[in-house]
Parts: sequence; C-alpha cells; structure tokens
Amino acid sequence: MREQGVVTRIIPPDVIEVSLRVSEACGRCGACHPNTEGRVGIEAVAISGVKTGDVVEIEISTGGVVATSFVVYLLPVVFLIAGYIFGSTLADFFSIRISGETGGIAGALFLLTVSFWVVRRYDRHIRRRGTLRARVIRILPEGENPLNINAASL
Repeated sequence: MREQGVVTRIIPPDVIEVSLRVSEACGRCGACHPNTEGRVGIEAVAISGVKTGDVVEIEISTGGVVATSFVVYLLPVVFLIAGYIFGSTLADFFSIRISGETGGIAGALFLLTVSFWVVRRYDRHIRRRGTLRARVIRILPEGENPLNINAASL
C-alpha cells in the first residue's frame, strides 16, 4: 500500500516520522498511530536527502501485516484450544487425581503462556529484520504533490 505524507521528524540514523491523512485502510492494519486531528503518524525507513517538511511517498507492506495479525491474534486462540484438549486428554489418559476439566484448564493456561512467548519472540525477530517497517519510496518534488500536502497544514 502506498501513501503520501509530510516528514515531521527525523530519528537518527535512518528513520523518519511521517504524518499522513487518514484513509479507508487506516483503521485496519494498526501500523499507524493517531497524530493530530484527521491525521496519523508512522515511522518509516528514510532515503538519503530527506528532511523535515518534505512530502514523501511511502510504501507499507500489506502481506507482512496480514501474517503478523495472524500470529498476534489467532495463534494464542489456537494454542488455548489445543492446550485444553491436550490437558484434558492427558489428565484422563494418566488417571491423575484431577478431573479432565481441571487438566484441560491447566493445559490451556500453559499453552496460552507459551503462545505469548512465541508472539514475543516473533515480534523481536520482525523488529530486527525490519520487514514490517514502512519505507520511503521517493521524495515528491514541489510540482508533483497530488494531495496538495504541505508542512504548514500540520
């Protein structure tokens, strides 16, 4: 997904913060954070020569957002259900002095905790690789500003 916005801050060594207008896609991915009224901010990997006030075009990877959403939202639910089934089956199989339901709850809580650990490790891995970070594609020249964006309007 490509968006256009104004560079509001430079974060050394190679990251910038870009202010964007809210679009229809904004409510879904969660990559941006609320900035000012009607605008959102996002951190992006900069290209050389970009400075505060420049109008830039950025690209946000949509495929990575979908994969990450699956890991963050669905993986814990899958682990929770699998933990319940595994725990209750294990308690019944070994004839432990607890009911199958108690074993299921214990298994569900255990695998839910494991899923949070997996999500945290995945988050660290993604941050290190930087694959989900938006990237600046180009700096738009003064005449090529289709949305009529300027730094003064912020």
